[in-house]
Amino acid sequence: YPSDGSTDLSHDIAVTVQYVEPTFKLADLTAAQLVTAQGHTYQVEILSVANKKSKCLHTYCSLFEVKFSAPALNEADNGGGAANFSAHTAAGEMFSWPFKYVAAGDPEVLGFSPKWQYVVSDSTNAAASSRTVTIFLKNFPRPGCKDTLACKAEAFGRKTRVRFSRASGDFDVTPSASGMTETTGMLSIQVLAPPRAVAGVDTLTVRADAEGDEGAVETGVFSFEYLAPPRIVSPVDGSVQGGTEVTVKAYGLDPIPAQSDMRVTIVDGTTETNVNVLEVTPNRQDGVPISEMTLKLSMPAFASAGVFTCRIKRVVGASTDVLTEFLFEYFNTPVASNLEHGDATVEGQTGATDGASTALRISDFPSIASGADV
Repeated sequence: YPSDGSTDLSHDIAVTVQYVEPTFKLADLTAAQLVTAQGHTYQVEILSVANKKSKCLHTYCSLFEVKFSAPALNEADNGGGAANFSAHTAAGEMFSWPFKYVAAGDPEVLGFSPKWQYVVSDSTNAAASSRTVTIFLKNFPRPGCKDTLACKAEAFGRKTRVRFSRASGDFDVTPSASGMTETTGMLSIQVLAPPRAVAGVDTLTVRADAEGDEGAVETGVFSFEYLAPPRIVSPVDGSVQGGTEVTVKAYGLDPIPAQSDMRVTIVDGTTETNVNVLEVTPNRQDGVPISEMTLKLSMPAFASAGVFTCRIKRVVGASTDVLTEFLFEYFNTPVASNLEHGDATVEGQTGATDGASTALRISDFPSIASGADV
């Protein structure tokens, strides 16, 4: 007693033995072991031998209670099944008995990849942002299925699905049979993550329906993140004289600020210079998971050339939130001077040594690799 138990626990087992020599004692037992249904052998500790009929002097009336301590089984034997215990003396096996191990272990997510995807940035093809997520599972949909490599078939038959939960509702995604792969001890499934408009985190669970004696199962919660893609900025540079009109597209914001709440600044050390916001255009469409904001800016004149960080903020009362940032390069306006050989004949002849060229000196011209860049 007991005659069965969970695979994940150790068990103290008492065995009643009859018809042995009345002089039987603990020292007579040299070893005890168990062999699992999966064929693995474990050593079992022998705890005690108690003579229940000490007045009996014959084999036919002898009665002993032998106690053993069996260890918890390893992962490879987690599926359980019928095991066989045996006790041995120096002469060999003395007695044996069956023991039923019950599969143990809750469904568990061992890992998943990737752990994020971008929010939607194309309203004409929202699914373009979706990534295939591979989830690795243990004990799913039940611990014992891996012993016969039946986890994939059972998971598909029990309508396994991945639930993406967010404030706007739940989205169940069902993998196809080809999106499931089973190896010893593990089941992996692949699903296409649903698109999302706003940056944030979905909580995920993997679920399977009840079937026969098996109840519905559900894994613990894990998180999948939706990130805003890089801003689209055009153009990315302009003259220090100012006046360059820049368009910035940003995604995943919720809510999209009104133009009156928008502030854009150029950061130069501890100094921030305001940028004139010409227009804010939101793009939120019914039935399309997209949150797109288009800004049109007029860049101010600036004191020095260089690459600077521009901050886009939402300012409501005393509250200021930095929504996103982008880089903008200011350059000095190139100035042409010292045109040599500025006269030419109608045939294209100049006063240069080669008779056909001229030279133009330009200051503050951007760096180039070769003449092909001009």
